[in-house]
Amino acid sequence: MKGGDGDKVLVKEPFLSSLLRPMFICAAILLLLDMLMVARTLSFFHFPGELDEFGMAQRGGFGVAVQLENFAKQVGALHLPEVQNVLSRLDIALGLAASPAEVARALSVEAREAQEVIAFAHEDSAGSKNRMGESSQIKEQVQQLQEEVRVLREELEKLSQVAGFAELSGPGVVVHAFDAEDGFRSREIIHDKDVRDIVNLLFWSGAKGVEVGGKRIIAQSSIRCAGPVLLVNHLPVAVNPVVIRAVGDSDVLVESLFELNEKLLADGKTLEIETSEMITLSAYTKGYGQQPR
Repeated sequence: MKGGDGDKVLVKEPFLSSLLRPMFICAAILLLLDMLMVARTLSFFHFPGELDEFGMAQRGGFGVAVQLENFAKQVGALHLPEVQNVLSRLDIALGLAASPAEVARALSVEAREAQEVIAFAHEDSAGSKNRMGESSQIKEQVQQLQEEVRVLREELEKLSQVAGFAELSGPGVVVHAFDAEDGFRSREIIHDKDVRDIVNLLFWSGAKGVEVGGKRIIAQSSIRCAGPVLLVNHLPVAVNPVVIRAVGDSDVLVESLFELNEKLLADGKTLEIETSEMITLSAYTKGYGQQPR
């Protein structure tokens, strides 16, 4: 602003200059921080209180020494002179280490020796105690083995029942599959496919076991027709009706056959289904000694 001749001339600082100055200061601070972080990453220096690689290795080594000492306490061997000596040598080696490599060497030599000495002292102590109570320990082991055998037998029996190699009893259903009355055409007769459909539906609905014409169905069973003869497990079974028995939830098994029964009825074939509180299925024996039921 201009005045008279005697007045002083006042010039305002440009607005842009006042705005750029703090921006330059912030940029300089950020650059300095970036330089510090790069130097830290390259291990040129460490922040106060921060451990370098050697410090971390040494702290880990002393942690191993503490664990070995606790292990010796747990097994009752810390009081033994040889155990105290190896633990003392480990502490000294870790304290004198001047690099991560020397820490690793101390752990490889002294710590391994300490572990072996403690383990040997524990085995020697346990051996004397075991000899004193050997008879009672053997008795406990025998009882434990007997219990394991009992459990295994129960599991084997369950697996045998499910697989079809042992008798199976429980609630279930009895299905009688009839040909169409006075039927003589192929589609009016119960065929192997119809029987397989019934068996599959029963298993899919949770049946624990199925039997066709007195023949227990297993994973390797076959159901097929040879002319007018229905073969189950390669042996003939009675037809018209074909009798199928299954152990499982009666209500669920009955419901599973509803749609198939409707389909068979369209050709005149019928399924008569009875529920029973107790059904016993024979074990699979390749047909020997099994009579149609």
